[in-house]
Amino acid sequence: MTSPVYQTQNIELDSNIQNEILQTKKWKVLIGTFLFVLIVSLILVWTRENIFESKATIQFSATQISGAESSSTLMIDSLQNQQRLTSNRILAAVNHSIRFNYGIQSNVKLLSEMLSAELQSGQIINLRATGSNPEQLKPILSAWLEEYLKAFGEENDNNNTDSILRLSNMLMALEEKISQQKVALITYSQDKDIVSLERNENKILNKVNSLEKLLHAAEQDYLNQQEIVNRINYAEKENRLITHPEDEATIATIRQNIAKIENQLSELSDKYTRKYMEKDPRIISMQNSLLNLQEQFKKESLLSQSIFVKEAKNNLLVAKSKVSLLTEQLDALSIKAQAFNHRLKEYVRLNDSLDKLVAQAQSLKDSLLAQEMLQVGRPQFKVLEYPFVPSYPIAPNNKRDSLISVLIAAVASLIALFLFSYIVRQKQASTVFSNYTVVPNDMSDKRQLLHQQEAQISENQVLLEQKFAMESFRLLSAGECHKLVSFASKQGKLVILLVLSGVNIKELLAIKLQDVDLEKNTLEVNGAFARNIVLSPEVSVLTADVMEYKNTQDNIFDEDYSLEELSHLITNSAHDAALAKPEGISLESLRHTYLTFLSEQGIKLNDLEKIAGYINPAQLSLYRKNSINTQLENTEVRTIYPTH
Repeated sequence: MTSPVYQTQNIELDSNIQNEILQTKKWKVLIGTFLFVLIVSLILVWTRENIFESKATIQFSATQISGAESSSTLMIDSLQNQQRLTSNRILAAVNHSIRFNYGIQSNVKLLSEMLSAELQSGQIINLRATGSNPEQLKPILSAWLEEYLKAFGEENDNNNTDSILRLSNMLMALEEKISQQKVALITYSQDKDIVSLERNENKILNKVNSLEKLLHAAEQDYLNQQEIVNRINYAEKENRLITHPEDEATIATIRQNIAKIENQLSELSDKYTRKYMEKDPRIISMQNSLLNLQEQFKKESLLSQSIFVKEAKNNLLVAKSKVSLLTEQLDALSIKAQAFNHRLKEYVRLNDSLDKLVAQAQSLKDSLLAQEMLQVGRPQFKVLEYPFVPSYPIAPNNKRDSLISVLIAAVASLIALFLFSYIVRQKQASTVFSNYTVVPNDMSDKRQLLHQQEAQISENQVLLEQKFAMESFRLLSAGECHKLVSFASKQGKLVILLVLSGVNIKELLAIKLQDVDLEKNTLEVNGAFARNIVLSPEVSVLTADVMEYKNTQDNIFDEDYSLEELSHLITNSAHDAALAKPEGISLESLRHTYLTFLSEQGIKLNDLEKIAGYINPAQLSLYRKNSINTQLENTEVRTIYPTH
């Protein structure tokens, strides 16, 4: 049997030696990785080719023309020149020039990579040539500048001359066409008797309007005469006398005299007897006068009626004949007016065509004037800085890149050290139970010791998991839940209320609108833990809002949502509600709060999953201490967390 003291000393000695060896290996890994990465980086940095740059500066200018558009036009021309500098035509000419004049072999692709043009201050263009051979940059840049200035001068001369000549020819042809169109318009108006484009100013249309007014007046007169005849006919049927309007005054006077005598006789009949009245000469004279007046009234009325009837019928015939005559005249004139309208439309079309030609001519005149002004103020290029042979490189910056290489090597060495330490720890963990020195003959004690150690490790692991879970999940109060719901968006409220009603976190994204019964306020959860969950009325209201723009087969949450984004909704609501440590409030916190709410009511742990769905066994043990002695059945438990 080995002595325990000696065994302990050997173990400590071996442990110190292993630590020293491990530290030595770590230093080797750290320094070796640092030097390797540093040397490779420095080789890559210092073996790169130097890049040189030659510059030239040109100014695009033109004679200033008064007006707000001159500066903008000059800017546009400068941008066009900048783009033309790097065109294939110019680069091909540069390639041809440097090959025959300087003996430099290149191609258009290489030149497009070497040469660049930059517009500065609106009129100044900076030309740059970059490359590894500084002696070639000056001739290349000089050839580029020379070829472009030559091409620009030729193009500018040709464009201005051609544009002015082309516009002048077009303007002459258009003016000739305008002159012919004017002659045709005047001839047409004279032949067709057209005075003006205004309809009422032409004779025939004016006659039509006058006849229409006369016909309207005649028709109105005919209707009036017809009304008079109808009134006379109606009076004759009723045996009533009709008086001519001119005789009404005379007949009215006779009627008044008759009424006056009748009143006098009536008064006398009240005073005297009939026999006396038959003998009194004055009364007899009055009676005779009454008879004469009545006879006169009858004759005058009949005569007036006969004259009135005859006159009304004659007037009706005259009005009718007048209407017929005017109608015939208007019909004949309307046919002529229709033909005149067609001629007037053609005249309007010819006049509109003439107006368009005049507008085109004016536009050509403006363009010609602009070209002539450009000819007066021809744009020019002025070289401000000529190409040169660069004396020092512009890139790469070897000192800066060397410092970056040192930093990269340091980071790489630290990463290598971390990986090495991790691998060593993994190897030590796999041999943790093989370092026990025990008495060889005592096998039963060894087994017992191993079982005890395994049990202790398992128990410690469970305790650590419980402690980690308790620290990770924050328990929310009823007031915090109420604030969380108040400040959440519609989607956030749905998430919070569903979790606080018993929906598992992993079940949220699988809920469909058809699973919610709005009338019963219930939710049908499918899967391994299928169950019916009672919902609060607020959830039904929010679900109904979602159903307005979705189908019942769609998920209650949008397809682009993930559990992480739903958890962000909770955290954002916690920030808006100004809760303490809002970053610690998540879906897991709500789930932990709900499970604690159930367990504190005294529900059996075995029944917890029947209400809230799957619960991790390690997490399930957290709620054992929350259970009270009185065990409740599922039907007695309040399953909706109170948020109000």
